[in-house]
Amino acid sequence: MTCSVPLSHVPAAVSQSSGLAAKFVIHCHIPQWGSDKCEEQLEETIKNCLSAAEDKKLKSVAFPPFPSGRNCFPKQTAAQVTLKAISAHFDDSSASSLKNVYFLLFDSESIGIYVQEMAKLDAK
Repeated sequence: MTCSVPLSHVPAAVSQSSGLAAKFVIHCHIPQWGSDKCEEQLEETIKNCLSAAEDKKLKSVAFPPFPSGRNCFPKQTAAQVTLKAISAHFDDSSASSLKNVYFLLFDSESIGIYVQEMAKLDAK
């Protein structure tokens, strides 16, 4: 039996992983593209995930391209918002436990978009 219940915008939750290389899994709600304030909610969600990782004193975190999947965010927008949130997190946190942020990208288009958007951040 499955149950589909729409989640509201909530903080990230952390659980121990089982059978994965990662020690923890960070669970979060990704807003649907086109919903009210979806970009702001996505940015806050990414920041919540980073804060949850900091609370566990993690040294690395990996993000899948979750906003551009079932949630229908355009890949470019998802990359821009994700990178903006990560950049803001590190600008606000000088003593971060996080040393590495990875992106789990599976197609050349997404890789190209993230490379392009990271270059824009480097230029600033």
